[in-house]
Amino acid sequence: MARFRVDVVTIEFRRIAGIRVIRRVRVIGSAFPCRGFLFVGNRVVNAERCLLNNRFRIISSRRNVIVFERRVRIL
Repeated sequence: MARFRVDVVTIEFRRIAGIRVIRRVRVIGSAFPCRGFLFVGNRVVNAERCLLNNRFRIISSRRNVIVFERRVRIL
């Protein structure tokens, strides 16, 4: 039976002049290698691009919150 480690990243943001800016971040598990993009005041698009390029997928997107998930197979 395959086992998986699940990593979850939640980004809460606000819009400033139409630009989505990170307001709060919560990481459960690991956000490697995107930790450098996940800080208050950074643009969401930068963090989002990194996460999606590193096997995260969006599992929920509502109003001002985006939730990403990555499942990593454990050998």
